[in-house]
Amino acid sequence: MNAEQDKMDFVILAAGDGKRFLSADPSSRRAKQFQLLAGRMVLLHSLDSISQWPSCGQIVIVLPQDGVEVDILNSLETAAKATTVPISFTPGGASRSASTWNGLKALSALIPNKLVAIHDAARPLVPHQVLNELLLACTGGADGAIPSLPMTDTVKHVDKTNKVLHTVDRSALRRVQTPQAFSFDKLFRLHQTNVDKGGKQTVTDDAGLAEAAGLTVVCVNGASQLEKITYAEDLNTMQNQQTEMRTASGFDVHRFSTEKPGPIMICGVAIEHEQGLMAHSDGDVGLHALCDAVLGTLSLGDIGQHFPPSDPKWNASSSDQFLQFALEKVKDAGGYVTLLDVTLICEDPKIGPHRDKIRQRLSEITGLPLHRLSLKATTSERLGFTGRGEGIAALAQATVCLPASYGRQE
Repeated sequence: MNAEQDKMDFVILAAGDGKRFLSADPSSRRAKQFQLLAGRMVLLHSLDSISQWPSCGQIVIVLPQDGVEVDILNSLETAAKATTVPISFTPGGASRSASTWNGLKALSALIPNKLVAIHDAARPLVPHQVLNELLLACTGGADGAIPSLPMTDTVKHVDKTNKVLHTVDRSALRRVQTPQAFSFDKLFRLHQTNVDKGGKQTVTDDAGLAEAAGLTVVCVNGASQLEKITYAEDLNTMQNQQTEMRTASGFDVHRFSTEKPGPIMICGVAIEHEQGLMAHSDGDVGLHALCDAVLGTLSLGDIGQHFPPSDPKWNASSSDQFLQFALEKVKDAGGYVTLLDVTLICEDPKIGPHRDKIRQRLSEITGLPLHRLSLKATTSERLGFTGRGEGIAALAQATVCLPASYGRQE
């Protein structure tokens, strides 16, 4: 299977009017998907998580058919330009299925990938592990795959007067979440058929159409982070319990070699220098410091614990794999990176002429847009080992957004 076949496109549904949310908070003028969560629009949390998934293809965001306020649209367009995957917008319809159909039509005009996932913007936290399982199920032969959680509460069957009729066996019941993934062609045809029939088939999710058509839909493991915001208190609960920002630092230093010639590696870029670096790997202080910073946000120790210098396996290894390993740990935890910042400390080589190339390479390594990557350089005013030209150092910081439940099981 080639890389293109591994890609999955997304339709993010953000066209709802949020009546249930607004009924509980009449003072709020904005639907739940445009409310702020941890200082960022709910919809943008979804966009951040999904767009940073390595197998994300392109994204269509379905907005209210009557349009949105100018400041919201400006924020969305700014975020779209900053992502590393193509983002487009289309108006929704009068119902969820109509909005999904509009999103699929917009995607069909963009040469879609073979797989598509439909996601509710009101589920702002999207763990990459769930997306990985959806992709695995669909590439493994299923027509569709949906994240789900087992029922943990006792379930009762009641009549119209709320009289209990009997207790339902919950062992075979699941709470279903989004995103829900399907073969694009099959889902497109299902919605087209439904529209041709006047849209009379009532479905609460896309899996319902697939089930009714006799397609094979499988459940994969969902996640508690994927809970949906329905009422105002849901947003308040999520504000207080579901997310937290973490910042950690990293530091690394390597000595210049009197025997080994350059170039030297700085944040994944080979830069000419008379002397090479003494190091077990490629000696990339920038990537090493960033790796430690990212691992620090997860309380996972430092680079030496995961890639010990005593192991010959890592001799002369490219350091981009170390940073990618740390970033994957963030994704596995259901989080995403909001900023990586690195300061290089040396008298020589001069970093300024290489700044743009280094930032672009960091973007390629991390999959992050440039506005989330900060690079600075300074000297130590001829003081200390860097001032004497004996080596190069790097100080880094990483800021990530994580589910607040991360690590509580320890």
